[in-house]
Amino acid sequence: MNIKKFLLLAFFETFLFWGIVAVYTQIKNITFGSSIVLILFYILGVLGPAIAAITVSKKSETKEEFRKFLKSCYQPPKKLKWYIFIVVIVLVSSLLPYFIVGGEQIASLKYIFLNIPLFILIGGLEEIGWRGFLLRELTKKKPPFSSTLLVSIIWSVWHLPLFFIIGTYQYEYLNIPIFIVSVISFSFLLSTIYYKTNSIFLCIIAHAFFNSVLDVFINNQSLFGEIVVLAFSLFIFFIFLNNRHRSLVMKKYS
Repeated sequence: MNIKKFLLLAFFETFLFWGIVAVYTQIKNITFGSSIVLILFYILGVLGPAIAAITVSKKSETKEEFRKFLKSCYQPPKKLKWYIFIVVIVLVSSLLPYFIVGGEQIASLKYIFLNIPLFILIGGLEEIGWRGFLLRELTKKKPPFSSTLLVSIIWSVWHLPLFFIIGTYQYEYLNIPIFIVSVISFSFLLSTIYYKTNSIFLCIIAHAFFNSVLDVFINNQSLFGEIVVLAFSLFIFFIFLNNRHRSLVMKKYS
């Protein structure tokens, strides 16, 4: 029931605001970035999963559980190895297609780091909903692989309005089939981070870093390139997780 409530709230808010933005940009033939109101609506759509997760968690969990949930969102883990791990897997997964099938660097490397705060707001905070709530709840009932795959599918569908909003990365550079494969790939990497660390904060940072890298390096569209990335992601997932020991992932927040 909690999962259904979360999905209804998340999709309702996102599709409402992104739907308005999509229709307006198509009718007026303008980018969403040309209007402060459209940008605001776009951001409100992005925040749908986070708002839904916090709303449902607050109503369904004890005060202590809810406190731990919020703490996991903003408290940075102290172990340096996980930050190194994130940097390595994000760089490999985001740049593999660039080196395999080519692409274009459209900005200076410094913007990868300068844009991280921006992409925390318009990407990273999604993780409060997807990994912080949905993956956690699904893992109570299903194995990590099945849970991750289901989150990937839901996450892909949630992104669909972006392909109709003029000015978004999806509208300008991506096609839907290749995007879905890339979402599945990245979802397995984020699941690995979450299952191993129980940290929503690290998932937020990884997501923002990934988006920031792709804002500098635009990969050529290639299904083959994304399949290679998917193979890498699954390799990392199964290397770092023992799918047969569910007790590892049933722990709450550290």
